[in-house]
Amino acid sequence: MSNIFDFDASAADGWAAFRDELTTRLTGLQASDTVRVSAPNAALDGSGPAVLFTVTDDDEVRCVLGPTLLGLEREIDDAELSLLMELEWDSICEDECEVERPRDEIEVVVNAATVVMQELWQVVHPAFLLTVHETPPSTPILAVQPTGQAHLRALVNDAVERMTGSAPNKDDGGDIIFTVNEETSWLCVDAEDPVIEMFANLAVDVQDSATVSEALMAYSCKWPDIRFVLRENHVRVSIRMDATVFTDAVLRSTLIKWFNFLTAGSSEVAKVVAQATPDVEVTDGGLPAGLMVILQLDDTDHGPLSPHEIATICNFDRDDILQYLRVSEEQELSWRSSIYDALVREDEEEAAACEHEEKAWSATVKSLREALRLVVLTSRLDEVR
Repeated sequence: MSNIFDFDASAADGWAAFRDELTTRLTGLQASDTVRVSAPNAALDGSGPAVLFTVTDDDEVRCVLGPTLLGLEREIDDAELSLLMELEWDSICEDECEVERPRDEIEVVVNAATVVMQELWQVVHPAFLLTVHETPPSTPILAVQPTGQAHLRALVNDAVERMTGSAPNKDDGGDIIFTVNEETSWLCVDAEDPVIEMFANLAVDVQDSATVSEALMAYSCKWPDIRFVLRENHVRVSIRMDATVFTDAVLRSTLIKWFNFLTAGSSEVAKVVAQATPDVEVTDGGLPAGLMVILQLDDTDHGPLSPHEIATICNFDRDDILQYLRVSEEQELSWRSSIYDALVREDEEEAAACEHEEKAWSATVKSLREALRLVVLTSRLDEVR
């Protein structure tokens, strides 16, 4: 048995295997992929003979030969030019030529390229070639229109995991939990609308609703993206994000605003609210005495109070009326928020009760504004007289 190595046979087998592998690679070539095969004498900077395989807009496989056709510094002779034409290369020139075919004719492209490598580049074995298949990194989805709550929740979960590098922590209801500056907050997805909300409950002992409401209005100017709602024993703070079209970037921006507030603002808000003391007489229920009188006398068997009657109860004091207005508006907003919370829990009975309270406070706000108008305008008329 002869142990003599047959180089010609090895080269033939190598080229056959190379063509098969290249055909397989090009069959699965994607629109953004490239396959580059360089000659042995191609420079590291990319100069020198090489073929570049790409996919056209028509989903055809294209092979571009260049930037120099030959492996040696010489011009193409007539025989080589005839060979290129026979292999159906197009746009033949000294520096570049190309051939492209549909995917079901990839063999034509592969044959045209490998013959050039063997005959023009004079590569005796494909082992001397350098093949590089480049696939660009996957681009994250820029925008998605959610199809429902479950879809939006999945988008949020995936986005948070990409941002943090780990799966988000959730409560039993599936809402994401964050702890920032020792303050626990939640990220939840609205059950009906494509809305994402982050909220926290700042535990405070509210002594004076009017003073607290005034303080919260000031914080609303300082933190315009944060919503403040005063409850009996806490302040509910939240930020909402419209997700009709969901993007990671908008969620990231909203989370940054939220975390900035929790880090730099939440403790200050809680402290100011806790230290707020009443400036006027208040009842055990936490409402100013004058406002309680209005609530007790309004909408009785005698009908609603007139603007003049409300002004009389307030001693025609503009500042008292303004304070009662602030408290009433805060109560109106609080009950409106309670309606939303009840609807999220699908508690229609509680939502209806909250809506009743919200409408009652809305009517009180309207009556107080009419009384304020009476007091202010009457005062102006007296000055004119």
